[in-house]
Amino acid sequence: MKCAGCGAELQFEDPEKPGYIPYEVFQRKLAEGGEILCRRCFRMKHYGVYEPVKMDSDFTRELKNVLGSFELVIWVIDITDFEGTYRPELKELLKGKKVIYAVTKTDLMPRTLSKKEMKEWLKRRIKTRFSQDIRLVSGKTGFGLNSLKKHILSSGYDKALVIGVTNVGKSSLVNKLVEAETVVSPFPGTTLGLMRRKMKEARFYLYDTPGILVGDRAIDLLSPECQAEILNSKELTRKTFKLGRDRAILIGGMAVLRVDFEGDLRPIFQVFTHRGVKLHETKYGRVDELLRKRVGDLLVPPCFKSELNGIDWKEEEHEVTEKEEVVIAGLGWINVKRGPVMFKIRVPKSVKTIVRERLIVPRR
Repeated sequence: MKCAGCGAELQFEDPEKPGYIPYEVFQRKLAEGGEILCRRCFRMKHYGVYEPVKMDSDFTRELKNVLGSFELVIWVIDITDFEGTYRPELKELLKGKKVIYAVTKTDLMPRTLSKKEMKEWLKRRIKTRFSQDIRLVSGKTGFGLNSLKKHILSSGYDKALVIGVTNVGKSSLVNKLVEAETVVSPFPGTTLGLMRRKMKEARFYLYDTPGILVGDRAIDLLSPECQAEILNSKELTRKTFKLGRDRAILIGGMAVLRVDFEGDLRPIFQVFTHRGVKLHETKYGRVDELLRKRVGDLLVPPCFKSELNGIDWKEEEHEVTEKEEVVIAGLGWINVKRGPVMFKIRVPKSVKTIVRERLIVPRR
């Protein structure tokens, strides 16, 4: 028997696989008659709770199947974690589709960064000629939502697929655009359950997808409770450092930052991260001791020491000029006020670091 929501074959053994339903629940539903949903679809329909899906070959195949039914896609991207949430592999899958980029959490950015500067930067990074398809929004404050809604409704289509990685604010955004109606919709050849949501005052439907787990962001290593605690901030922290060669900055317990430079003039740089992330400067010789003893209190995130149990680490070097920033995906970024500077960054092995074009001009 198949799930009435996503079409997966119902099974009772593995909660991690599609189609899982507790056997006693299955027996009760069978006796009652009517539709039988797997646990994932039941949670989606009745509680609006999505279980995220991994970006792997299975997901890619299923998303391709779903995309065949849509011409319009709304891709939700987090401006505070652009490198972690804008995925080139997704861009490739969306070729030939009309894509609206809903860029969330813009309200968290420093006021010195204008909306025009933000949009021009995004246009270059996304590599699109159509700046009108980049919409700056905030699911929390409602900024830009009316403009986004009008743009969606004027597209000439009657439905759109909404995609995005976990923790981008996708659910918050969709909830602001729609009424309460929720229907779990099956698609042929796929177990990727979608939630159909009707937009207010219009016969237009948004089909919301599960958040995508990408696995290369620092935030992905934390428990859901710790993720919520870190990300639930009204603004970003911006702190300036003038670091010597024998010093280090601990970005919570998730990253160790050192510098190397020519001459005696120390580089000056700024670290941007969420308010819940604690920054701590120390002698480099004390780093390992602090990581052993102070993770979870002085060094947050993680919120608990156990969250980093068994994690392998790596150290990477990036030379960064005053026109660039180095990003630690899912954690924050560092730009240079006086450089160039060679950053030596120690992070968990799975976490991506990358140098990019500067988004924010360092505060003078």
